Amino acid sequence: MKRWFSIIAQVLLLFGFTWIGKWVSSFFHLPVPGSLIGLALLFICLYTGLIRLQWVEAGATLLFSQMILFFVPSLVGMMQYPWLIGIKGLLVLVVVVSGCALVMISTGVVAERMFNRGEVKQHDPVENV
Repeated sequence: MKRWFSIIAQVLLLFGFTWIGKWVSSFFHLPVPGSLIGLALLFICLYTGLIRLQWVEAGATLLFSQMILFFVPSLVGMMQYPWLIGIKGLLVLVVVVSGCALVMISTGVVAERMFNRGEVKQHDPVENV
């Protein structure tokens, strides 16, 4: 039970960075999505040591494992625009497939290089909770 409270607190901390990023984006009228600003703030805090990785790792792992659920609403939302699927559906399909392929290839290349250089440490993120 204590583990789940810790994970919930970590997820709330991650959402807090998103909310701060959205506030910064709207307050300064920036053309950048607030979620990206929040992600950059989280990276800076992790890099400088203001936030330790153990404080967000298990929550991020949980969100990452459930990521497909976050894409379902956007796919359902596309059903409201049949012209997008009908007329330009092939173009959308090409962009989505090529984007996914590019992400998978680049992630694989980076992971392979890090593994070959010995920079990858294997551990259980839930163990640190």
